[in-house]
Amino acid sequence: MTISRVLCAVTAVSTAALALPAAAAAPAAPAPASDRPVHYVVAVDQSASLAPTDVDREREAVGAIAVSEPSNSSTLEVLGFASAEEPGQTAVDKVCPARALDALAREKTADCARQLRRREQSEGAGTDFIEVIRQAVADLRTAPDADPRVLFLMTDGVLEVKDSLKYRNLDARTAKDAAEKDLADAFAEAAAAKVQIWPLGFGKADEGALKEMAAAGYQAGCANLKDARPRPHMADDPQQISGALQDAFATARCYYRDESGSQRPPGDLDVRISPLATEGTIVVEKGDPAVTVAYYDPRGRRIEPGTRDADSTYAFAGQGAATESLRITRPLPGSWRVELDAPEGHRDKAATVSVLWHGAVRSTISLSEYAPAPGAKVEVRVPILTREESLPDPRDLRGITVTGTLTGEGIAEPVPFALAGDGRGRFTGAVTVPRQASGDLMFTSKVSAIGLQPDVRSQPAAVFTPGRALEAALALGGAELHPGDTHEAQLTVSNTDTKPHTLTLAFADTKATGLTLTPRHLTVEPGTEARRFTVRLAVGDRLGFPVGTDPTALGGKIVVTDDTGTVLDDQLLDAVSVTKKLSVIPWIVAGVLLVLLLAGAVLALKLYRRRRAARPRGTLVLEDPWGRELASHPVLGGREGWYRFDIVDDGDSPRVRRSAQGEWAMRRTPEGDAELRRGGDEPVTLRPGEGLSAGDDLVLKVVDGTPAPPPDTWSPYASEVGHPDL
Repeated sequence: MTISRVLCAVTAVSTAALALPAAAAAPAAPAPASDRPVHYVVAVDQSASLAPTDVDREREAVGAIAVSEPSNSSTLEVLGFASAEEPGQTAVDKVCPARALDALAREKTADCARQLRRREQSEGAGTDFIEVIRQAVADLRTAPDADPRVLFLMTDGVLEVKDSLKYRNLDARTAKDAAEKDLADAFAEAAAAKVQIWPLGFGKADEGALKEMAAAGYQAGCANLKDARPRPHMADDPQQISGALQDAFATARCYYRDESGSQRPPGDLDVRISPLATEGTIVVEKGDPAVTVAYYDPRGRRIEPGTRDADSTYAFAGQGAATESLRITRPLPGSWRVELDAPEGHRDKAATVSVLWHGAVRSTISLSEYAPAPGAKVEVRVPILTREESLPDPRDLRGITVTGTLTGEGIAEPVPFALAGDGRGRFTGAVTVPRQASGDLMFTSKVSAIGLQPDVRSQPAAVFTPGRALEAALALGGAELHPGDTHEAQLTVSNTDTKPHTLTLAFADTKATGLTLTPRHLTVEPGTEARRFTVRLAVGDRLGFPVGTDPTALGGKIVVTDDTGTVLDDQLLDAVSVTKKLSVIPWIVAGVLLVLLLAGAVLALKLYRRRRAARPRGTLVLEDPWGRELASHPVLGGREGWYRFDIVDDGDSPRVRRSAQGEWAMRRTPEGDAELRRGGDEPVTLRPGEGLSAGDDLVLKVVDGTPAPPPDTWSPYASEVGHPDL
């Protein structure tokens, strides 16, 4: 059956919660706060149409909600439902009674959820939404009225109660009408009890019917935004059931949810935490309790139970269960690494990692004209910065809307206007001042998004009055500064009054603590026309937020007011950015090290060349007194030192023979000369090619290379050249 007829019946019920017109805005919800308790009932389909793997995914989804919820005062109840078709059967099973989600309850919920099961046909296997909604409403009605009440209803089908005991004795038409009326009454009870219904469909579930179901419950979500109102979430595949429920949970809780993917252990997954986040929870659906998880922050530091630092706190939940989480307050933005490991035999299931977070932005509001005439168009500028004073990444701007209103004297109804973003964090819009405006004006902007604390800014102005005596225009210009730098701006002032006026320059909506303006006060004498003053903006060494090598835009604005406090002009500071000044000392040190390195390299090269030049080399040549070559002996290359040899002269064939204990020794000098020594005599230094007497009718020379025999000269010893034994 469809639910559209049921909704018609719902609208006919005279309940205050249902009497609101469709176009009326839901009651304003307070800003999302992580410590505000929420009371949940998770109703899980146990009908016979489920596959065993579907039940496993439902169990994991329940465990994920338990470890993801930030408040220990929140409560969670798990109901299983099918239908009651025989005496003694009940349509609803209380699988996990409602209890506060303290540390113990988070650990026990996964164990309790294992009792969820698929009913057999003989146990009552239909799909009775009516009874489970009534049971959930009855249980949630006991929660404090000021706390949100949320019903997550997980189903793979449609309302199926034709075999239920309460409709069995009715004909088909009457049974159908009775079921429709009962479902309408259940929806009305949910709306009256302020119970939001968030359906999660998979399998054969009808998305259209689930949309109608979500619309029939209480409509005020965690924020007064259209996207925060209950709506169905669908899982096309059983593997997506848990992710779909977490999406629903994140939306109901006004959280962002980002999923990083899946990985079988061992392996790593990275998940990004936005710089807008003031609190985040990394959720790891391991699929197997034996899988272990290690968490590393963007700086590479491992986060373990007991880890503490000045800004962040860490809370672990579910370790040892199939789903675990790490909750972080004021998390370090960037890429967090999740390391997965598992013993052999427990590595077949893929683990999924996601992050749930909510945060805050800072904004300011600036006007193009602070004394507009009736009918004039005023441009409104609203730049957005993160809590660390940096421009948001385009990924962090998703879902953010900026709206504005204009009120004031003579304006009967607030004038709304929209602002559009440029993709870099600045929103701009325009509004026309009503012609009936006659006095003070108030421009208000509001930055809103699911998952972000609303940021509201107001800027007073006044309708232009003829004969205005004092005017000012501040020109700031853009600049990239370092801590300690000064930037000059120009202030142009006209005073046609008969008395002097004092102007004040001040910062507004900025987090920076180290900015100064000089001068802060200016006295403008009467009769001054378009006089220009130089205003110096100085950036101190301590700004109150991290400054890195990438430019960080300044937040807020400079406001120029007169001696009555009326704003004459302003300039946004986001045109000025600050970067960390690179110290010259590292460059000097690097330069000195480079010079030393080069000098060392040159010295090492010279030393190497000297050592190489001192190694024995060349050829030992024996000649007769007339210069004829009798024998030659190539010196084998070796280490630095003496090359020892003997001269063998048996009368007919003198020759040189290498010997470790030889009578003769030769070595080379770094200058390229050769030193020859015989026995214990003093060495004799010779230039290459010079001869030394080596006995009767023998001359010993050292030559570079291997000499070739002279032309037309025959030597009986020429064949001995190169012989290793000579």
